[in-house]
Amino acid sequence: FTQTFALIVDETAAENPAVADSLTVPASKLGEVLTSFFGHAFVDTAIELTEELHDRARGFAEGSGPPLGLDLAEVFTWARRMRDKEFESYRRAFAEADLDASGSIDHEELKLLCLKLGFTLNDEAIDEMIDTAKSRGDWHELEDDSMDYDAFVHFMQVLNEKDGFTAKELQEIQETFEKFDKDGSGDIDSIELTDIMHYFGHRTTIEQVMVLLTRIAFSNSGSLDFREFVRFMRMHREGELRFVKETFVRNKGMDDKLDAEGVRNALEELLAGDQNVVVEKSAEGRAREAEVLNAIDVEGIRFEAPVGVEAFIELAGVVRNMRMKELRKRAGFTGSEISNFQSMFNKIDTTSHGFLDGKQVGRLVMDLGFNLGTAEDQNKLVEQLNEARAAAAECGFTAAGGGQVDFWVVVQLLRGMYRRGDEQAIDKVARAAEQCRFKAHEVAEFQGIFLNWYERDHSVGSSDAQMPASETSAQKEEKVVTALSRTSLVRLLRSVGLKVESHDRDRLNNKISEISEHTQGHIEFADFLRLMRWLLDQDFCGISRLQL
Repeated sequence: FTQTFALIVDETAAENPAVADSLTVPASKLGEVLTSFFGHAFVDTAIELTEELHDRARGFAEGSGPPLGLDLAEVFTWARRMRDKEFESYRRAFAEADLDASGSIDHEELKLLCLKLGFTLNDEAIDEMIDTAKSRGDWHELEDDSMDYDAFVHFMQVLNEKDGFTAKELQEIQETFEKFDKDGSGDIDSIELTDIMHYFGHRTTIEQVMVLLTRIAFSNSGSLDFREFVRFMRMHREGELRFVKETFVRNKGMDDKLDAEGVRNALEELLAGDQNVVVEKSAEGRAREAEVLNAIDVEGIRFEAPVGVEAFIELAGVVRNMRMKELRKRAGFTGSEISNFQSMFNKIDTTSHGFLDGKQVGRLVMDLGFNLGTAEDQNKLVEQLNEARAAAAECGFTAAGGGQVDFWVVVQLLRGMYRRGDEQAIDKVARAAEQCRFKAHEVAEFQGIFLNWYERDHSVGSSDAQMPASETSAQKEEKVVTALSRTSLVRLLRSVGLKVESHDRDRLNNKISEISEHTQGHIEFADFLRLMRWLLDQDFCGISRLQL
């Protein structure tokens, strides 16, 4: 605990050298200290205690509140309160599971309790955690393989430490973390997390990932440390399992199991109704998406019917891995994007051999709007092309010789090129936040509002929802920019209770035109922050009276 405290003291000193010698942490970082030590299973309790501290601090002006900085002894006091709340939660959970008030719970009751707490565990995982808890001592063996309250506390501490994962699973998660922590910082930032989502076969935008980070990272640092990443993986796993279990329930028989036909139908349903499938508008895009489903041979998956829910979850895992492998080669691009890239590739590949040379690759990249005008840009392209060959090889493609580049290497290359665009977008947001004097949590809240309204626009098919492309080529028109239209911005303001009259709208339109000179009246997130700053400074339509 002392090490955790010292680490956050050092981080605070780095952020504000004026307090470098105080050996305290700000009251606002109490939750970060507690969560770092107790784990993210108790993040809600950490928030509760932090809010209590802030309530006390409001009386500081009258001399009745706590100091703005907390030393180690004061943080220990809050940590003891956190520990008390942790054991209170264990007592409540044990009492709920011990229905017969026998003072012990059996294996099945434990599994149901874990499920209620947000952990879908199989027998192997539970047995491993019980063995780990036993190895720590003070375990009372009961004749019927059940556990008393003391043993249950040890089990729960192991469960929360591991977030419900087995040692093998944690090792795989550690390897994934290290694989994508490319700068060796010990944290996964928004760009690296986007890479991970693409690696898992998800079509996730940088804006969605930035919002996701705010829901996981307590410190609002814009990155995840390893323990936060493990919590993210648990949330990801539970979301997948929820979908799998719902599919099982829809297809099971009267005996609560699936027969052979039911298994195949359920697996087909998992593929067809996958939450990660993008609804494609073009015939070419739909055809590309169908290729993914057709590449997975559900009929070839072996099983022994009838199949219960745990066995079906294992089968669903096999299908998920097959689908993830197929999607990985697409590097997070949609069917329409892949179709567009293929058309461009074929147009340049005049010999129809299925390969491009270095100059032809450069031409394709420039046709997509990337700049290769300097020697640095060209050298960077060569470097990224080598990385793309390695990524394609990892997906099972054999690299062509003689400097030739096939289509799937080009796809991996383009993911790297767009990744650079994501990095530039994040830098742009950071500069806007600094200029507008918004704190990290305020930027995160605005990001959620912005993305929510963007998704609303696209779900209802608003005619001006998509930002028009300034380029004229068909290739560049494929690029979708996450931006809000003027109409969306007015609807957003009215949704929070502002009365926007015609003259107010004229003022707003003039400001939008001023700050969106290069985006044709649509507002990207960095400019959205600038617009919010102007609205607040101007007290536009009385906005300062609202709690956005």
